[in-house]
Amino acid sequence: MNGNEVTRLFATHTTPGGQKISGSLARQTKREADTVAARAEIAAVEEQAHAFLASVALTNVAVLVTQAEVHMKVAPAGGQFYESIIAGYAIGAGQRLGRGL
Repeated sequence: MNGNEVTRLFATHTTPGGQKISGSLARQTKREADTVAARAEIAAVEEQAHAFLASVALTNVAVLVTQAEVHMKVAPAGGQFYESIIAGYAIGAGQRLGRGL
């Protein structure tokens, strides 16, 4: 038993209004509440994963831009290609993030 469960002494279940409910209805209500809680947990994990992937994409774009700045000093004629590569990566990452996990 976890800390969120309540042990009922007389096995009666009531609604917030004080109405007694049958054992089968109480079990169904608990199943539905558990289902809602599970969906909320899954949504929270998906949101965290999405934020993590967005953070990684931002870091990758920053690294690519920094690398392109260095390459511009060595081979400035490749500037349009560096820009195209970075834009292609950034657009692709944004589209993948937009489609979700």
